[in-house]
Amino acid sequence: MGFNKYMLRISFRLLLIFMAMLALALVIGKEARIFTVVGVTLILLFLVIELYRTIARTNQIVESLLDSIRYGDFNKTLQNRAAGLGFEGLADSAQEIIRAIASARIEKETQYQYLQTILEHIHTAVLTLDESQEPQLINPLALNTLGLYNSRKPSWADLKKAAPGFTSAVESMGDSGREMIQLNQTPSGKQLLVLLNTVKIGGEPIRIVTFQDIEPEIEQKEMESWQTISRIMAHEIMNSLTPLSSLTETGIMLLEKEGKARDVSELSQKTIENLHTALKTISGRNRALTEFIGSYRQLSRLPLPEKENLAVSTLLLGLSELYEHPCKARGISCSVSTGPENLHIDADEAQLKQVLINLVKNAMEALEEVDRPTIEISVKRILHQVSIEVHNNGPAIPHDILEKIFVPFYSTKAEGSGIGLSLSRQIVSNHGGQIGVESIEGKGTTFKVFLPVSD
Repeated sequence: MGFNKYMLRISFRLLLIFMAMLALALVIGKEARIFTVVGVTLILLFLVIELYRTIARTNQIVESLLDSIRYGDFNKTLQNRAAGLGFEGLADSAQEIIRAIASARIEKETQYQYLQTILEHIHTAVLTLDESQEPQLINPLALNTLGLYNSRKPSWADLKKAAPGFTSAVESMGDSGREMIQLNQTPSGKQLLVLLNTVKIGGEPIRIVTFQDIEPEIEQKEMESWQTISRIMAHEIMNSLTPLSSLTETGIMLLEKEGKARDVSELSQKTIENLHTALKTISGRNRALTEFIGSYRQLSRLPLPEKENLAVSTLLLGLSELYEHPCKARGISCSVSTGPENLHIDADEAQLKQVLINLVKNAMEALEEVDRPTIEISVKRILHQVSIEVHNNGPAIPHDILEKIFVPFYSTKAEGSGIGLSLSRQIVSNHGGQIGVESIEGKGTTFKVFLPVSD
């Protein structure tokens, strides 16, 4: 509506200019007096100037409205000036646009403050990098972790100077990756787990780096492991030493009289038999204690693997031949799926076979009282890993035991040493892999050994 009024005003002025020009032409054609020609000419000039002023004022008003929209500055004076030319609707539209822009700015600022608050309070260090490798967001924990205590927004050069090991790791990971690094520049030294991912925001790649000092957690886990090992060792040793001490005291009592050694002639046949039994028991417990300490030495002195390129199918065929007859003798159905023939790993065959033998042996023991016992050994490739799985259909492992089965010297068997699974985990870890277990009532138990596939 306002725009139509403006067009009418412009059209009216143009009409007046046309009529003035026509009048000027008529008076000149009739050779009118000079003052008449001058008067008509002045009227025409006034109308042209007025049209120019109207258009110029309109341009100023439109520019002012656009500037107001750009800077979010709108006042009543400008609205009145716009209304004078019939731009009330344009002014109202500008008002709505400014309100929308202001609302968007407030929302953006609120979201930014919300994000900043989250970053300041989470227990993970966060750093974002733009396409030119310059930091965009960095939370206080990241600054403190990297030793930048007096900086709010450091440059990449500042990060390189403060933590060169960290920046080198980030640069080497490219667009994504995961790496464990040691920071030696900080006063206490930190072991960081660094994760990197790249996302596109507004069409530009943003690298998000999250990292955490896991040294305290590692120390805590190590302390818990040593406490568990110490408790189990103390329990095992005390179980052996208590009867040894008691039997030794009994033997001394049988051989003494009033604090002095008895004469051989004073020893009855029953006394000799009792001494023989006590000495045999002492010898047996001593042998068991020696084997226990030997198993601890085996766990603590495990040699590093001597790796060679090994076909997974060859490894499993050898395992199948080893356990075919023992499984048949116990009535256990044992099937082996060797997977693709071209699937290879870099591994120490003897050590890896020891792991699989231990898993199959445990599976056989779990099937002692099961109808139609079954052991299934299979191979799966998952991206760059191979998963060797040993499944049995025996009863599920209780949850409280499942959490401890890899703990050294923990065993639920009366004659178990408790190092088989912990030794297996250490061997697999030395090969750059992982070992896990899944146990579900009614479905059985599956041990999974994950190893890197050889290129």
